Amino acid sequence: MKIPRWLPLVVIILLGFGLRMYRLNAVPLRGDEAFTAQNWAGQPLSYSLTHIATIEPHPPLTYVLFRGWGLLVGTSPLAIRLLPALFNVLGVAALFALGKRLGGVWIGILAALLWAVHPFEIWHSQDARNYAVWAGLSAITLWAGVRSLETRRWRDRLLFLMLAVVTANVFYTEAFSLMALGLYSVLVYWRSWRDYWPWLAVLVMAMISASVSFLVLQGQLVGSGAYTGTITEVMNPARLVTWFVPVLNLGDTLPASTLDALWPILLVGLGAGWYAWWGRSRKYALLLLSLAGLPLLLIGLVSSRFNIFLPRYILSSVPAYVLVLSGLVLLVRSHQRVVRWGAVALLVGWGGTAAYSLYNAYYDPTYGKSEAWPSLTDYLRAHVAQDDLVIQLSIDAAFGYYYAPLPSIALPASPKQPDDEIRRILAENSERAIWLVGQTFPDWPNAGVVEGWIQANMQLVRDTHIDRLRIQEYMPWNVSESELEALPLARFGEVAELMGARVFATPEPTGELVVWLYWRPLQQSDAALKVFLHLAGAVNPATGSPLWAQDDQFPQDGLLTTTTWIVDHIFRDVYRIPVAEVPPGDYTLLVGLYDPTTNERLAVGVSDSFLLQNVILPAK
Repeated sequence: MKIPRWLPLVVIILLGFGLRMYRLNAVPLRGDEAFTAQNWAGQPLSYSLTHIATIEPHPPLTYVLFRGWGLLVGTSPLAIRLLPALFNVLGVAALFALGKRLGGVWIGILAALLWAVHPFEIWHSQDARNYAVWAGLSAITLWAGVRSLETRRWRDRLLFLMLAVVTANVFYTEAFSLMALGLYSVLVYWRSWRDYWPWLAVLVMAMISASVSFLVLQGQLVGSGAYTGTITEVMNPARLVTWFVPVLNLGDTLPASTLDALWPILLVGLGAGWYAWWGRSRKYALLLLSLAGLPLLLIGLVSSRFNIFLPRYILSSVPAYVLVLSGLVLLVRSHQRVVRWGAVALLVGWGGTAAYSLYNAYYDPTYGKSEAWPSLTDYLRAHVAQDDLVIQLSIDAAFGYYYAPLPSIALPASPKQPDDEIRRILAENSERAIWLVGQTFPDWPNAGVVEGWIQANMQLVRDTHIDRLRIQEYMPWNVSESELEALPLARFGEVAELMGARVFATPEPTGELVVWLYWRPLQQSDAALKVFLHLAGAVNPATGSPLWAQDDQFPQDGLLTTTTWIVDHIFRDVYRIPVAEVPPGDYTLLVGLYDPTTNERLAVGVSDSFLLQNVILPAK
């Protein structure tokens, strides 16, 4: 049975779609994605174009597209990521059409396949930003540009104009690819420029449309110097070859050592592919060289003024690299065995490395795009009281996206917020407790101001983390009456009374059982006494006793001593019992005071300890 000619392309398109949909919702939104959901898709266009576009320089059609999508589908993580995934799949068909036009069906098939499994394209396809949308549109625009340049038909030129205007107004650096296309037309068709000036006019009109959008929406922002970029990576010409080129071909989910080892081999593969194109069509070899090389040079020049030195800003050059590598198919037909098998080895090597990169993107937490914001916000919802204040130290839109609509503030609100203003806000706080989430960006001038004030003025009562997100709870040193029992729970000799206790029966994410004890000194002791808090149960084979875990410490971890503490002044003491290795089951918490020199315990009635509470440790 004869296989339909269209079947391979359909299979490749389905493959590309499947890889983009696979684990699409497996990780939470990162900060920029959450910003997209909240401010691009979740806000009216009147607000996006007058407020968001003036602080985040993206073209107007980006806001139009995402706002329309948000109204149609919603702003859930799955919905907002579906838009770039769908648009990027269009690149599979575009690369097939372009490859077929330049080099034949097999070049088109391979180019479509390389785009379908391309790690960098897939990563951005699963990222709720406009990069993958732009990449898919740019591939179609490139095909339309080459086609209109060769057919010289006005309907093709108008189609190219429409696509170029749309694409350049989805992402501004599409202008780099349009300029590369223009450079190619000048190099190849300069002798018959009278026939091609209408095409150049179309190209210029598309670039002018993006320039006008930029000047209207972001001209003042950039012109005033208020916008300097989004990263601190400094432009380094050598990195264009050792970092940009490997990432644009293999993604950025490979270890740095792997990229360092691979980039020379990759350059050999690209050189061999380009040489094959040169042998087949010098015209098209110049086209691919312009499309791959000029954006590299232009991003380097622009990055000397703005900190945008990242490979994703020239994502539209990926089709050129894909087509260059597809040119290795031409060498596979070589009569020279070394050349033929060398080309096969380079293609197989690219496929294996791309698969490794994709695996890292899907499964390796080292390359996780986002923090565990849903788990963190679930934790806060379970523990934060109504009159608590939550402070996010590292401004991240993902926290607000998942924590909304519960109250929280960002402090520092910006790197320019004065230290005195931050301290004043903290000093005016009257909440029961303050929760700190994350940590301030270390390069901010006001980094550490919040932490320093809190540590100097409040007591740390909880300190845990979920993945890489730190969570701390602070309370005033003075104990509130609402924290205490009406009558003492126990009396320890003539030294102290236990006025209250709070046991957090659910272990912390770090595997600790947190307990707060409230002591009222009755008198000062001759020797400095320690508090013991023991988790006891059935006989522990490791210790031969009922003891499974403990936290023994001087009061307030050594800040107080029973030889000098203030009589009748009630204070809060925090204990953390490690239970990560304790098997699930029923246990009891025992508390007491003892002399660490003699190990003699104070009497608690007829016993030497007080049974604080029964605890059930759940199965892990």
